[in-house]
Amino acid sequence: MKTTNKKTLWWSIAIKVVVFGILLFALYKQVYLNENVHAIPEQFLSIGAGKAIGYGILLVILMIMNWGFEAWKWKKVIDNITPIKFIRAFKAVWTGVTLGLFTPNRVGEFGGRILYVPRKFRIKGAIVSLIGSFSQNLITVIAGIAGLLWYVYAIEKIDLLVTGALALVAVIAVILLLLAYYNLDVMVNLFRKAKFLKRIYPYTTVLGDYSANDLSRLLLLAFLRYSVYAAQYLILLNVFGAELSVMTGLAAIAVIFLAQTVVPSFAIADLLTRLPVAALILSKCDVSLQISLAATTSIWILNLIIPAIAGYIFIIRFNIFKNRQS
Repeated sequence: MKTTNKKTLWWSIAIKVVVFGILLFALYKQVYLNENVHAIPEQFLSIGAGKAIGYGILLVILMIMNWGFEAWKWKKVIDNITPIKFIRAFKAVWTGVTLGLFTPNRVGEFGGRILYVPRKFRIKGAIVSLIGSFSQNLITVIAGIAGLLWYVYAIEKIDLLVTGALALVAVIAVILLLLAYYNLDVMVNLFRKAKFLKRIYPYTTVLGDYSANDLSRLLLLAFLRYSVYAAQYLILLNVFGAELSVMTGLAAIAVIFLAQTVVPSFAIADLLTRLPVAALILSKCDVSLQISLAATTSIWILNLIIPAIAGYIFIIRFNIFKNRQS
């Protein structure tokens, strides 16, 4: 028994060291060597020390709200399986951010979160976590489509008839996505004969335990989180001198978020994907490349890098192999 405990202890330490090494490499490669990052403090302070401090505090509060809504959303999803305290859900979410840095489209976030769920509920927990992810992506897609339609008509000046045709296709797509979201158990049943679902199919029945009200509440939390994130981006763009109107800014941001959701990437290299996409879209709104780079890099550091560092602190204090029942 003692030998087993020692082995799991060493495995736990080894995993934490590897995660620390990758995190350190990511910070060195994407932050320390990034010239855009070095220019941000000077650009931010150019608005005046008092304003910079005020905006800095506001942006940090919004960052905590952003992940707070995500933790609340995940707690609501997991509570149907096993009750979890909000503070534990928050730790789980930030731990997931850390582990998600090293996986495509941050799928490692699920693994980080599931560590905080008792072992006997982890398979079901991983499955129902997809509901929270689906709700967030659904809001991003709906907002992105709305922003895209406004963007192509008001900024790209595309013909009204073409815009109308795009709107019709968009409405049909949104309706289909909403039908899939509110009928997840039906969707799973359609694919129950698929080989890759055979082993986990018995666990997917838990998807039928969520009522339409439950799913609507998750969508509301996803919308609140999206709104906070978009507000952060708009504030940063204007702080750096973009002078965008609320409507134009939100439409451009919606298109950027939509593009980032569709294009797969590793969170470590996420900035390499974000920068050209954001620069291209914002350039149509007369936003300079310098401002676009500064705002996009800042939002990346604020909402991914800082939480990832905090998440590693939780990983250090967490016994990876001990969490069986609590």
